[in-house]
Amino acid sequence: MKPSHHYKKLLITCNMAVRDFKKYLVKIQGQYLEMKADLADFDEAFRNGHITEEQLKTAKDDVYVVEQNYQRLLYVAYLLEMPRKEAKKEKYARANKKVTKALSEMKADEQSVFDENKSALDHLRKELKELTKKGK
Repeated sequence: MKPSHHYKKLLITCNMAVRDFKKYLVKIQGQYLEMKADLADFDEAFRNGHITEEQLKTAKDDVYVVEQNYQRLLYVAYLLEMPRKEAKKEKYARANKKVTKALSEMKADEQSVFDENKSALDHLRKELKELTKKGK
């Protein structure tokens, strides 16, 4: 059975999208590394008394957002590179054990993201329930 013209076009589009994603990931990685270097400068400025603790905390919060984005994009890159065939997935997982362990420690793996999302949704629902009780 020959793949249809549309299927071939879809595969080409997906390959281009993966390539575009990888370019995007490299840009985000560059921003992340720049921000980490800037944060080191902020730490030094704080130790030297040039900035306040509040200013240091604000800088760390800014870096945290970029760090979270970068880590989650790394997990998506891992998934995009994963083989489609089940027989090859186990070998891929073994070969990338350090990567998956690091992603898990950074809370950027699939389970951590699902758990974080569930926790946020549970909190939101609890807040909504408490607010609606007060309104009665």
